[in-house]
Amino acid sequence: MILLTVGTQFFDDLIDEADRLAGEGVFAEPVLAQIGLSKTKPRHMQHVAFDPNLLDKAAKASLIITHAGTGSLCECISIGRPFIAVVNDTKAGNHQLEFLQHLSTLYDFCWIDSPRKLREALPHARPATSLGSPGVSRLAENIAEYLASAATSHV
Repeated sequence: MILLTVGTQFFDDLIDEADRLAGEGVFAEPVLAQIGLSKTKPRHMQHVAFDPNLLDKAAKASLIITHAGTGSLCECISIGRPFIAVVNDTKAGNHQLEFLQHLSTLYDFCWIDSPRKLREALPHARPATSLGSPGVSRLAENIAEYLASAATSHV
């Protein structure tokens, strides 16, 4: 099973693109989409707004397609499943792109700056691997350091 998650917010562009690809038969497996508060309702993917067992499903998924929210990325890194992180550029100040750029200096993983690039990213999905940082246990510190530096640079 492929899992698509947009977290607790919305990301209609990602849901629309994944649904289009599912309708074209691009995915080799069924897709379960966790759509949060999105207005879009997929036609070619099973979907739920929220799922209390989402982390269990993510741990069993062959592929995770996720928005680039901090919590979702931390979970994807920690469970070690192949994933693709997708920037939601409608979020304030495009902070997801900045966060992914920083995180990619610490971990090797697949990420894209637009849902329109999802098809071409599929063959590059992989579990995150450390680029020499102390590992997942240090991830929270890395995030806190980045957020602190970003807050001071935007003042």
